[in-house]
Amino acid sequence: MSRSERYLFERELGASLIREESSEYSLREEAGFPQYDEILSPDELRDPKSVAETLESIDWSFTNDDTGFLTHDLHPYPAKFIPQIPGYCVAKLSLPGELVLDPFGGSGTTALESVRMGRRALSTDANAVGTLIGRVKTSNLDRMAAKELHVIRSALTTRLADLPQPGSLCNENADCVPDIPNIDKWFPITSRGELAVIRSRINKIKNEKAHDIALLALSRITLAVSFQDSETRYSSKPRDIAQGETIKRFLSALNTIVRNVMQTQPALRYSVCDFLTTDARDLHQGRHKPDSVDLIVTSPPYGNANDYHLYHRFRLLWLGHDPRHLGRIEIGSHLRHQKESSGFDTYLAEMEQSLSGMYRLLRFGRYAVLVVGDAVYNKVLHPVAKALSNTAEKIGFETVCIIERNIHKTKRSFVAAGRRATTEKLLVIRKPPQKFSIWFTPAPYKLWPYEHILRGREIESVLGVQANGNNRETLTLTLDPYSVSKARKLVFTHGMGMTALDTEPTWQAIVENGFALQPSARKDPKYVTHGLHPYKGKFYPQLAKGLMNLCKLKSGAKVFDPFCGSGTTLLEGYLNGHRTFGCDMNPMAAKIAKAKVGILEINPDVIRETFGTLVSQIEDAPARPNDELGQFNPHCFDEISSWFSAPVISKISWLLAAIRSLSEGVIRDFLEVILSSIVRDVSQQDPTDLRIRRRKNPLKDADVFQMYLNALDTQYTRIENFWSVRGYSPERFRPSQIIEGDSRDAETLTALGLSRHSIDLVLTSPPYATALPYIDTDRLSLLLLFGMDSSSRRPVEHQLVGSREIITKQRREIEKAITDRTTALPDNVSNYLYTLHQRVSSADVGFRRKNMPTLLCRFFSDMASVLKNCQHVLRPGGEAMIVIGDNRIRVDSDYERIPTTEFVRDIAVNCGMELVENIDISVTTENLVHIKNAITENVVLRLRVTKRERAQA
Repeated sequence: MSRSERYLFERELGASLIREESSEYSLREEAGFPQYDEILSPDELRDPKSVAETLESIDWSFTNDDTGFLTHDLHPYPAKFIPQIPGYCVAKLSLPGELVLDPFGGSGTTALESVRMGRRALSTDANAVGTLIGRVKTSNLDRMAAKELHVIRSALTTRLADLPQPGSLCNENADCVPDIPNIDKWFPITSRGELAVIRSRINKIKNEKAHDIALLALSRITLAVSFQDSETRYSSKPRDIAQGETIKRFLSALNTIVRNVMQTQPALRYSVCDFLTTDARDLHQGRHKPDSVDLIVTSPPYGNANDYHLYHRFRLLWLGHDPRHLGRIEIGSHLRHQKESSGFDTYLAEMEQSLSGMYRLLRFGRYAVLVVGDAVYNKVLHPVAKALSNTAEKIGFETVCIIERNIHKTKRSFVAAGRRATTEKLLVIRKPPQKFSIWFTPAPYKLWPYEHILRGREIESVLGVQANGNNRETLTLTLDPYSVSKARKLVFTHGMGMTALDTEPTWQAIVENGFALQPSARKDPKYVTHGLHPYKGKFYPQLAKGLMNLCKLKSGAKVFDPFCGSGTTLLEGYLNGHRTFGCDMNPMAAKIAKAKVGILEINPDVIRETFGTLVSQIEDAPARPNDELGQFNPHCFDEISSWFSAPVISKISWLLAAIRSLSEGVIRDFLEVILSSIVRDVSQQDPTDLRIRRRKNPLKDADVFQMYLNALDTQYTRIENFWSVRGYSPERFRPSQIIEGDSRDAETLTALGLSRHSIDLVLTSPPYATALPYIDTDRLSLLLLFGMDSSSRRPVEHQLVGSREIITKQRREIEKAITDRTTALPDNVSNYLYTLHQRVSSADVGFRRKNMPTLLCRFFSDMASVLKNCQHVLRPGGEAMIVIGDNRIRVDSDYERIPTTEFVRDIAVNCGMELVENIDISVTTENLVHIKNAITENVVLRLRVTKRERAQA
């Protein structure tokens, strides 16, 4: 398989199936679907009275609402309830990433709404047709499924061109003709033979998704090519069904289903759902463990009303099932009631068995909603909701409320018994909460000592309980069920459960390791897109999330990083349900940040097609492209030629042309950033040195295309891994706003959409004073991607906060301010700079050390401007977390500490904040030539808007 096939699987289906006539993707926007106000915390589920009031305030009739959006109308199914009912229940009674069960799942209405809203779904039903519909409704096509559907479509199309006699088709595929009594009465020889051919071809499909889609297409046409009068009239009405009509109908149905699934995929792309064909009375024997379901929403069969086994009898037979088996176990079946002379007591007893299984699976403190209608047995009307409420209470549930909803006449059942009903009830019950001991297991890799401390602190912050015991080991805490739900947000804890040997992974464990049986024993700071591009000086994502957890942020909180760098804070905020804002003056940093966060918001189909097209072009690229430099700024030609060999230059130019010809916006940023990630390795720069140092042995050429493809594969695999687990996220994902800009300038914050008191948390790791030459580090990327030669880069380098570069005029102005004590900085900072200036002026040191007081003064003044802007946008009580470390300087013979941390703290206080605490942390150093200047001890300054500021607000 070529690399491009990994991305372009849609081509296996043929463009006609996935494109509209306008040749544009038909990607259904969320705006076209029902939107619900969702709860944001499990605490909103604590008070059942409050829950009842919320549910009772909703108009449950939905008379004029669209009920056929997405794939809800993919296949006929009797008495299915409208999707808005489970939609509202899911929104008001569960949180993203939680598991929703429908034990009478029917055709998957609850499951589809659940996954659309970011939940996981488990749907069970005794009717195999229902579970088949549900699986297809919520499926996502992959390359192998597309290939096998293409095969069956081609095989049947060619068979259609040369059909033998109908009798021959039946004889050739006799084992695929079901045993239907009086089959001649119901199916003519023409359709019978072609249905058998279709069934025979479907049996050869190995891919489960393709197999399901083909079976559903068969089910969809079964009655149309039979003599049955209609979907709801079970009498035989013979008619002429021409040879070939059945196969044509199947191919049309197949195309319709595939197109519908493909168009719906954007809304269901990250779905995690499971469909089981099983009797709801057997839930207590199921494969799912007790206390694992967060919400149950279901519409049990009306008593003595429908006969699903009769409605779907021919479909079941052609799909390989026995409708008589379903008839024997179908709860509420009208025919079964007549045959067995059973009454309401039997119906209630069978529902009691089902409720017992629901009780077993539902978590403590969580809710179940049953949509039920009254039943008539022997001409006696039975109020089902009240009877089920009493039965549920015997099992252990508590009744929260019973809500009556009107049924519009166009929404009623086609069955006479169901058609009589003008209302139905929503029975809301709860499994009473109780406290229990929960085991919390740490991350599988070694934590730093301060991380063990943070682990205990984030447990206290997120869960509101004291983490007693050794934070290095598994902890046991007594919690109520609502606090347990919050534990999924922990970062340094990776598992939680009733025992230490049976734990569920936290969201952090999932994004780092998926569901690996043997999770990595090494900390991975590159999960999702964190490893998109090297960036020196960034702090690692686990720490960023841990600090957010300490601040007790609510879902959707606004987080601002004024020195966003490559976007670590922004991506972590995004992954954990916050709105993030960031800016950076380094154009390359801003581009990386936009790419690594923005790519996760792009439709996977668009990513696949763009990546696949690019890969296909690279695979066909000439070994030695023409020496064209059309992608580069002419002013940069000499510098480019100085740092890259001619063959490498032509390959990079060819790649840039290919990227820019087929992409725009975030995807272009992403593809160009991947190119940037390999630039140092194909240049004459020594890749191990941050400084401008050439290789000892110059490169004459490099396999640029292969290195790019490898890097693209690595990043795409990480994105695919994220897609596969995204449905487990405990939060909704919210967009991020990132711009290239200077956080010292208030206009930059305005351009980000930030206003006074609009931010909940500032989380940032500012550049260390004179520590890293960011522009020099990225100079080759800036040269190639932005057309910035040395003269263009120099002003940016000079303007960066923490820059080591300074022009003479500015240096003299700052020196004068230092000696005159007019820096506008706190007194202790001003005094330190004055003393240091006097010392270095009289010392025999080089120009860099002589400039140090001036550079420090500029750095602290810049930090004052940034912190003042941060204080302005922080809400009353909002916090700032600043990850910073002390610098060092050698004036005489030994290095001495520059108290940067204390000075930045005092500057922040001077700007209207108060110190909450210093959090001591340590960082690792990389194997770099400049290691002697590295900062190995860091502090997090935790600050808050002062009380006086809050009072004024």
